[in-house]
Amino acid sequence: EDAISSQFFSGVPMSVKVIEKFTLTSQYTPELFFQAYRSSMMEELKRYSILLYNTFRTAQITFPEEHRMKLLMQSSVLAESREEELVSYIEKVFCERCSFSLTVEPEYMPAKESKIRKNSEIRIMQEAAHVIEQSSFGHAKEKESSGETEKGESAEKKSSKEANKEKNNGKKDNQKDNQKKEQNQKTDRNFGDFKRSVKRSDNPDVLFGRDFDEEPIPLKTVQTEMGEVCIRGQIMTLETREIRNEKTIIIFSITDFTDSITVKMFARNDQVEEILEGIKPKAFIKLKGVTTIDRYDSELTIGSVVGVKKIAPFTSSRADTSPEKRVELHCHTKMSDMDGVSDAKAIIKRAYEWGHKAIAITDHGVVQAFPEANHCFDEWGGVVPKDSDFKVIYGMEAYLVDDLKGIVQNSKGQSLMGKYVVFDIETTGFSALSDKIIEIGAVKVENGKITGRFSEFVNPQIPIPFRIEQLTSIRDDMVIDAPMIEDILPKFMEFCDGCIMVAHNADFGMSFIKKNCMRQGIECNPTIVDTVGLARVLLSNLNRFKLDTVAKALGVSLDNHHRAVDDAACTAEIFVKFITMLEERGVTTLDQVNEMASASVENIQKMPTYHAIILATCDQGRTNLYRLVSLAHIKYYHKRPRIPKSEFLKYRDGLLIGSACEAGELYRAILNGRPEEEISRLVDFYDYLEIQPLGNNAFLVRDEDSPIASNDDLIEINKKIVRLGEEFHKPVVATCDVHFLDPDDEIYRRIIMTGQGFKDADDQAPLYLRTTEEMLKEFEYLGSAKAEEVVITNTNRIADMCERISPVRPDKCPPVIENSDQMLRDICYNKAHKMYGDPLPE
Repeated sequence: EDAISSQFFSGVPMSVKVIEKFTLTSQYTPELFFQAYRSSMMEELKRYSILLYNTFRTAQITFPEEHRMKLLMQSSVLAESREEELVSYIEKVFCERCSFSLTVEPEYMPAKESKIRKNSEIRIMQEAAHVIEQSSFGHAKEKESSGETEKGESAEKKSSKEANKEKNNGKKDNQKDNQKKEQNQKTDRNFGDFKRSVKRSDNPDVLFGRDFDEEPIPLKTVQTEMGEVCIRGQIMTLETREIRNEKTIIIFSITDFTDSITVKMFARNDQVEEILEGIKPKAFIKLKGVTTIDRYDSELTIGSVVGVKKIAPFTSSRADTSPEKRVELHCHTKMSDMDGVSDAKAIIKRAYEWGHKAIAITDHGVVQAFPEANHCFDEWGGVVPKDSDFKVIYGMEAYLVDDLKGIVQNSKGQSLMGKYVVFDIETTGFSALSDKIIEIGAVKVENGKITGRFSEFVNPQIPIPFRIEQLTSIRDDMVIDAPMIEDILPKFMEFCDGCIMVAHNADFGMSFIKKNCMRQGIECNPTIVDTVGLARVLLSNLNRFKLDTVAKALGVSLDNHHRAVDDAACTAEIFVKFITMLEERGVTTLDQVNEMASASVENIQKMPTYHAIILATCDQGRTNLYRLVSLAHIKYYHKRPRIPKSEFLKYRDGLLIGSACEAGELYRAILNGRPEEEISRLVDFYDYLEIQPLGNNAFLVRDEDSPIASNDDLIEINKKIVRLGEEFHKPVVATCDVHFLDPDDEIYRRIIMTGQGFKDADDQAPLYLRTTEEMLKEFEYLGSAKAEEVVITNTNRIADMCERISPVRPDKCPPVIENSDQMLRDICYNKAHKMYGDPLPE
C-alpha cells in the first residue's frame, strides 16, 4: 500500500487500500476455515487492538449451524463497548474476504474470579517477609556503602537544620564569609595546597558534583549522542588510570539491566579517594552527564558528569515462599555447550537459598560441571554449608539411540523371498491423531519381483493445507469426489492380507494405518520392515537417508516424488535391490536382518537421537554414568555423543532414566500420533516421565509443520503423559529444563543462539528456574491435587532415591612406581651427560 501510494500517487492527498479476496474450495466451511486460520485472525487483531485481541482470544466460539457463529465472551464493560467492532471484524473476514454467508451471535457469560488473586495465608506471610528482608537488605547495603550509622545520620540532619537556621539568620554574614573563603581558595590554589571537596550539595546522597532531580531514562534508549541524560544503574566494573598534570581518569561500566554503558570522569589525584568512597563496584547510583562518542575507542560513553547520587537497589529478587518446596531435576549449566548460560555454583546457591533440598545438574552429553558443583560444599568459598542436608544430584541429558527397536518389527523369522506390500501414503500433516490420509499407493512384491499395484485418492473431508499442496501437488478438487477412508482402508488391508508391510520411514506410515484401523475396528498387527533402517546398514557411506537420496545412490528413478504410488514403486525397487545385497551377505531371513543391524556401531552412529535424563543414585551409578559418557564419546560419537539403549541396560545399576523434554522419544511419539503399543513400549523403558511448562514448547505452536495449533494441544499432551504415568505406575515430574536463572537472563542465551544462526533466537522459551508457586500455577490445569503431585511430591520422591555422593573420590590415587624419583633423576642426568659431557658445564 505504501509503495503504490508513493510511486503512483506521489504528492496526491489520498490513501491506498488493498482489499483481500480469497477463492476457497468447497471443502471449506466457516468452521473448518476458522480452525485453520484462527491464529492468523488473532495476529491481525493483536496489531489492531490489544483489547479486541484479548476478548477474541478468551471467547468460546462454536458453530451450532454451518452459517451461524456463536461468540461467547466474558462479561465486562470494555468488551460490551467494543462488541460491534469485533463482530464487524469477524464478518469482514468471513463474508467480505472469503464470501461466506455467516451470522455472528455475541453472548456474554459472567467473568470468572482470577485464581491468581487466591493466595494462601502462609504464602502471603512469606512473601511479605521476603519484601521486608529485601528492603532491610537494601537499606543496610546503602548505609554500608556510605559508611554512615543511624547516629551519624541523625547528627547530619541536626547539622543540616542548624546550617539552614544560620543561613536564614545571618545571610549577609555568610555572604561575606563565602567571599572571603573564595578569595582564600584562589590564593591557596596558586600554591596547590588546598583540597576542595568534589561535592557541590548539602544533600548527603550526592557523591559527586551537584544535586539533580530529573527522572532517569532506560539505558536501552541511549543509542547515540543525545546531549545531557540522566540514568540510573549498578556499577559493574571500575578502574582508575593516572594521566598527566596530576589527574586521574575514573572509568566504570554501569547497567540498569536493559543495557549498559561506560562512564568516564576526570578528577585531580587528591580527589580520587573521596570519589571512590561512594562510586565502587556493585553500588547503585544515579548520574547525570553528557553522551558522547569517545575519540579514542569510538564507543558511546557518558562524560562531563554533572552529578552522581547514591540510590537504593531497584532490582527485585524472586523467593520460593511455598511451605513445601519442589526439586528441579533438569538443569543445564555453561557446560551445555553453546546452550546453558549459568554457572553450576550460581544455580546451586539459588536452590539452597530458596530452601530446596536438592537440585540436579544435567548437561547435554557431558559431566564437566560436576567438580564445580562439588566445590559448592567447600569450607572456603562454598555456597552451601558442608553439614547441611542439601544435595546435588549428578546426572546428564543423554543423546539416546533406540537400538532395541529392530529394522523389522514383529518379526516371525520370515524369508526375504516371501510376500511383501511396499506402501506409501500422503497426508494433510504429520500427526496420526489429528491429520488425515489423502492418498494410498502400494506395490506387491513376491519372490523379489513386483506383482501388483494399489493406488487410491482419499477424501479427507477437510481442506488440504497449502504447504501440503505445494509438497504433493494434490489439490482439494482432486480428492473431493474420492471415496472416504472408511471405504478405502478395508480394500487396502485386503490387498495387504498375508503380506509383510514395507515402507520408507515405516513408523510414520504405519501410525496412520494403525490409527485408522483402530477407529474402524480392523485388526492390524503385521510384520513391518523399514527401508530407512536397511539403508543405514547397507549404504553406510550416505549421510542422509531420504527416499530421493537412497534412490539416487542405487540408480533407481523417482519421477513424481511425494506422490504415494510413485514413492511406493520407487521404494519397492529399492527393497528388491536390498534383498539382493542382503543375500550377498548371507542374510536370508528377517530375524537375521535384525541381528546384523544390532551389532553395527556404524548403524547406531546414523540413527536418530532423543533426549533422556540419566541420574546417578549412588557411587555405583556414578561409575556407570562415567562409563556411558566414555562410550558415547569414544565408540559411538557421530556429531554428538550417543548412548545406545542396549549399553544403558548393560550399565543400568545405580541409574534412573527419565523421558526428558519435547526432544525425548516419548513426547515425540505422542506428538506424531504413534500407535498405542509403540507408546507403551517407550513408557515401559523409563523410570519416570517428565512434563514441562507450556512456554517451553510454545515454538511448536509457531511451527507451521507441527501438528500443534494452540496451547490447548500442548496441555493435552501433558495430560496424556500424566495418564500414562498413572496407567504404568511411573512417577510424573514437572521440570523447568533450566538454561538460565532468571527471566531477564534469556538475553544471554538469545545472543548465543543468534550467533549459531537460529532464526527463532528472539523467541526465547522461558527456560528459567521457577519457584514452587510458579510451577504450581503453570500446571493448575491438571487440578490442584495432581499439580502438587507432579511439582512437589514426585520431584522430592526422585530426589530421595538419590544418595548424597561425591563426583570424585576424596582420596587422590596417583600411580606408585618404586624408586621413581631416583630413576627420573638418573634419566635426566644421563641425557644431559650425553649431550654436554661429564662433568656438566656450569
